[in-house]
Amino acid sequence: MKMKGAFLIGIVLGVFSGSFNGCVTKTASLKVEKTLPQEKLAYYNDTFDKLRTDLWEKAGYTHNEAQKSNFKLGKTEVKEGKLWVQTETGCFSMAGLGSSYTLRGDFDIQVDCQIDFLEGVYDMDQSLVFNVIGKEKEIGKADTVFMCLLRRGVRDFSTFFSATRKSGELHVGNWHKIEKFNGSLRIVRIGDEVSTLYRLKEATEWKKLDAFRFPPGEVMLGLKLQNFVINRASITASASATATFDNFRINAAEQIIEEEI
Repeated sequence: MKMKGAFLIGIVLGVFSGSFNGCVTKTASLKVEKTLPQEKLAYYNDTFDKLRTDLWEKAGYTHNEAQKSNFKLGKTEVKEGKLWVQTETGCFSMAGLGSSYTLRGDFDIQVDCQIDFLEGVYDMDQSLVFNVIGKEKEIGKADTVFMCLLRRGVRDFSTFFSATRKSGELHVGNWHKIEKFNGSLRIVRIGDEVSTLYRLKEATEWKKLDAFRFPPGEVMLGLKLQNFVINRASITASASATATFDNFRINAAEQIIEEEI
């Protein structure tokens, strides 16, 4: 089954063990040389003053039959000039958006986001994801690069990391411990390398989190919040996780393909 529509945007989150790796803290400077002019890119920038159905579709995805049989799409709304997402209780739930277009070649995209993790909630996970996912392969097998803010239900701490999924295998890059996040996430592809960067609110410089080798094919974009990871087979979800996204921008893109996916 091929991916059709951003409703099928999904990401596979693995199970982590071991000690924390330190985050790369040096200022990153990356520039996409091959790009459409800014006046063409401006159409795709989104301040989330309204829900633009010309750019986005609501995203929902599960990883196994147990999740699929007890899944509800979360709430995705525009509130006070931001995209507000919230998971449902008592079930596996995801809320977010996937692009109704694809990017081809080099690109540079970013989005603001904020999440305050719920404390003392162990019957679900809290996972905010910003990702790019290849459109060529079947669901669950597509090559992906993602940035994730994650609090697993089995732990009393949260993590921030980036990773790639290639040929069905998950490769985790730099990751570190956080309490909450308020800032910007950024993904840049130049040639066969995709870099992940972040910037905390009020900061002026980007910091590079990691870089991964990645195929040059077309990719869809996704931003979402979910209350489960790949290996969770049961859930109580007594609380709703909530996050916001804002100021999505395509800083550069070699090609933007508008077609049914």
